[in-house]
Amino acid sequence: MTRRLGLIVTDASPLITLAAGDALDCLTMPGVPVIIPDMVWFEVANQYAKLGADDIVQWARKHHGQVQIVPTTVFADFQALRVIQPAARSRGRGEQSALEVLNAAIADDADLEAVLFYEDSDLRKRGFVRGLPERVMALSTGDLLHELEAAGRIQSSDHILDVAAAKERNVMGQREPASGEEARALLREQLARTDQQPTLKR
Repeated sequence: MTRRLGLIVTDASPLITLAAGDALDCLTMPGVPVIIPDMVWFEVANQYAKLGADDIVQWARKHHGQVQIVPTTVFADFQALRVIQPAARSRGRGEQSALEVLNAAIADDADLEAVLFYEDSDLRKRGFVRGLPERVMALSTGDLLHELEAAGRIQSSDHILDVAAAKERNVMGQREPASGEEARALLREQLARTDQQPTLKR
């Protein structure tokens, strides 16, 4: 049976890193829905001058349908809070919104296997991916790039990370494997099913 997969972005950081590396299309290469909670989207789009924000908006528009911006109560609550406290910060709410989207998705689809997409430094600082349900896995920015390179979809993960680093993104955590083997194996299976997709030239 073909697995039904969904890639849920947990934070603005991996989007910004891929945008800085001119490699946002790497997220759509596995051919699965890319789900961005509205709280995470706000963190990107609210600061339009931020590194990569314009590229992210254009990329999401280009892949409308596969890239989905999903509403959450976390963001609704945050908007209400900002009416009272305009200086309220969004810190940590991106992850909360991702968990809300995740819980709703796996409740609605008994066969869905969700993959949480995170920035490697988040894993080390907060241990965000611990204690996930059995059919939910976590995949780091670096491991996505490394698996795409191994599958021949991109020419060099190091080149993408170098380009991002030249734009002052801290990519040291993406140089070495960080995700569990099960998540990387699942990505390999998906890439094998979609191996006719075009390669990103680097």
